[in-house]
Amino acid sequence: MTYLALTIGPIYKTLKDARKTRELWGGSYLFSYIMKEIIHGFKDRKFIVPYIQEKSLFESGNEIGLFHDRFIFKAQEGDLEKLHNHVDEVLHTLSENINVDYAFLKHYLQISIVEKELKEKQNPIKEMNPYLDTAELFYEVSQYEENLLTNMLQGNNSFLTKEAFGKKKPFPSLPAIAMNDIAHKVDLNTLLNDDDDIFQNEVLKAHLKPYHKYYAIIQADGDSMGKVIDTLKVEKDFQDFSKKLFVYGKKAHEIIKSYGGETIFAGGDDLLFFAPVVSGDQTIFDLCDTISNDFDERFSGTEATLSFGIAIRYHKYPLYEALEESRMLLREAKKGEKNSIAFSVIKHSGQKFGSIVQKSKTVLYEHFKTFSSNIHGGEESDNFLHSLHHKIENNKHLLKQIASNETQLQNFFDNNFNEKEHEEYREFFKVLVSYIHASYHVSEKDTNPLDRVYATLRFIKFVQGDKA
Repeated sequence: MTYLALTIGPIYKTLKDARKTRELWGGSYLFSYIMKEIIHGFKDRKFIVPYIQEKSLFESGNEIGLFHDRFIFKAQEGDLEKLHNHVDEVLHTLSENINVDYAFLKHYLQISIVEKELKEKQNPIKEMNPYLDTAELFYEVSQYEENLLTNMLQGNNSFLTKEAFGKKKPFPSLPAIAMNDIAHKVDLNTLLNDDDDIFQNEVLKAHLKPYHKYYAIIQADGDSMGKVIDTLKVEKDFQDFSKKLFVYGKKAHEIIKSYGGETIFAGGDDLLFFAPVVSGDQTIFDLCDTISNDFDERFSGTEATLSFGIAIRYHKYPLYEALEESRMLLREAKKGEKNSIAFSVIKHSGQKFGSIVQKSKTVLYEHFKTFSSNIHGGEESDNFLHSLHHKIENNKHLLKQIASNETQLQNFFDNNFNEKEHEEYREFFKVLVSYIHASYHVSEKDTNPLDRVYATLRFIKFVQGDKA
């Protein structure tokens, strides 16, 4: 049986050149669009990946790129030559549509095709992927003095927005995404069109919290997907696998959109999206938990899980740096036990905090979700959390020693916060004690069980407080 596989790039190199949200979205959507057009010419073939049976996939209006950077299908005689010719046709048409020279596109885009004869019982994904991995390592450095594709994305990408949304649509800016939580209270569109600093607007300031000046960029990726692929034996297995990934991507986009975020890419088991730090009574961690639960349900009975890298940054923070940092955080989350959330916050002042939470440690993760959702506060809460941070910092060595004993932990907080104004925080302290205790027991590799707790406390202060 002959199989044909194709991979396209350089996706990440293109995304790293983005300076605005519309450029990042456009760069990602462009590659998905090219894959869609190439696959469309062979849609009567039996595809191993991706799932292409959904007719709406090939229609405009899907809003996001749903096609991954690879495909594999069962080939017929002469398909290799046909595929090469069809790729050229797609690039010629694309060149006209986006007004970018064909010769540049041909040179810049890294499109590699692999043909391989496999035995009936061989796993085509497992067999073809190493060849595609190798092909991706070889990329010819561009001899062009300027990147015409980047110029297009920075200028007029109306063809892509019309294709994705059915009309020309401006992609939300970072401040618009960050303030989505209060979009129903103020006319953000008018304010964002004003050249003045919108955060100095008196109407807006009445609703602003410090976190409204920050956005989150998140990357997610499936863990142990190779082990899942190893279990696939017959054609139906591959079809079911590909369909699960397709449905998961579409559902993830719906969840993100409902929260107030903006999906950049949802293809295969990969996600890239923007989101406000807080939306209603939920935080970014609640959003990731909802996405994770949906993924887990679809792949229940397998070893597959989902890890996240979350970079929360000031709205003027360089987008390309935040993108790279979310990518590095995802790598950290996928080390060791995987199935984790790695997050970091860099404040406008330069202060930084963050941690890794293992979702596989159920007790710890449940405490983290409960604790990090404590988002309602004000000036008094801000002062309380500020004093709590100092108390923990000054007594971190003692707390580390008693972290394994809930009674001693509770006594510590009862004795150190025994004023009348602390009465309303008694339930808060109980949750805090449980969280410290759970964090202590999560892993023998943790050099300081308080690091995760301290980072979570700082996040709570970040979303609760009135002070930047």
